[in-house]
Amino acid sequence: MLQNRVTFTGNYLRLHIKPNHSDFARLGLIVAKRVEHKAVRRNRIKRTVREVFRLQQQTIAGLDCVIQLRNSVDTSTDYVSLRSEALMLLARAEGYLQKYAGITD
Repeated sequence: MLQNRVTFTGNYLRLHIKPNHSDFARLGLIVAKRVEHKAVRRNRIKRTVREVFRLQQQTIAGLDCVIQLRNSVDTSTDYVSLRSEALMLLARAEGYLQKYAGITD
């Protein structure tokens, strides 16, 4: 998946996308212990990102998405920022999908 992909980057997250030639979107998450040491925080990050993906899944149908945590998230306000950043990255993926819908690899 991480070969021949398009990458979008934010402060906390990095989104890798690749067409999957199907009618639905798939999600992979990379939340490393090296970046976020506490399991509770890693799980909360994954729950937050999964929920954002679930809400946007129909708009990015046909893409494989891997979302990778780049920087640690500490406070509850950072979780709000994380959620808005995930929405922004998935919106960029939707724009990519609309722009290159006719191109297959």
